[in-house]
Amino acid sequence: MPWPCPSPDRPGEATLYADEFATPDGRAHLSAAPYLPPGEEPDADYPLLLVTGRRWAHYNSGSMTRHGGNLLLDSHGRLDLHPEDAARHGVRDGGPVVVDSRHGQARLIARVGSDLAPGQVFCAFHFPEERVNSLTSEHTDTVTSCPEYKVTAVRLRPAVPEA
Repeated sequence: MPWPCPSPDRPGEATLYADEFATPDGRAHLSAAPYLPPGEEPDADYPLLLVTGRRWAHYNSGSMTRHGGNLLLDSHGRLDLHPEDAARHGVRDGGPVVVDSRHGQARLIARVGSDLAPGQVFCAFHFPEERVNSLTSEHTDTVTSCPEYKVTAVRLRPAVPEA
């Protein structure tokens, strides 16, 4: 059934805005937002830029209840990093790593590969027990007030395996 469906007896619209937009003059009004630098940038103490997000196996699935089968597809968090950064910080592929920011600490498993540019690291926020959200800052978007989860300066160190 096409969307939107304003009522059960009306099937909806196959295409929205085919001839004009829902504005007084019928035209789309687009504008570019000015660039603002991130609230945090890497420095000598926290030389890497952490980006958080979703992994494919958990996108739009189980984010509230964690009762789906997706945990079987991707069962633990990991930190993706470039081989140059892994070597610089003494981190090995598959080894435990501690990620520190000015706001918190998380423990993850390193996944070394060339998917990311040097200087960037990535981890998902799907696993609350890993405390990834404790790493992020309190900076927010100036218009929407959304938290800036995507950009946090961090440092790494190999973790001593838990007994």
